Amino acid sequence: MPHFDLPVNLSHAANIARRLCARIAQSVPADKDSESLEQANLILAELFPYIYDQHSPSSAEQMIVVSHVLDLARHLVNLIQIEKIQSDRIGQSVRNLYECLGRGEEGSHLGLLSGENPNSLQRPI
Repeated sequence: MPHFDLPVNLSHAANIARRLCARIAQSVPADKDSESLEQANLILAELFPYIYDQHSPSSAEQMIVVSHVLDLARHLVNLIQIEKIQSDRIGQSVRNLYECLGRGEEGSHLGLLSGENPNSLQRPI
């Protein structure tokens, strides 16, 4: 489907990861440790070198970073479900992260598992 055929944008993915950390932090009680927040911070740490870099890295570097971050993000979705912190905003951020990593179709599915409203006007059809 053409709306899932998106280019990789590591700079924007880094910004989405920062937003995802904030949304997870807001969903977790202050007195409770959260593995999902730790995992989101790992994703941000991996993408942070690209946050202000509007130039794409080499193809090889980009493939390695994307593959690693996708593995981290899949685990994050599992942790979000285990901790029962799903929400529409977290789900949207998960979907957006995957879109920025060139995996829009997978992100559409995992966004729902992370709590995104299936009837959201922002979701691809």
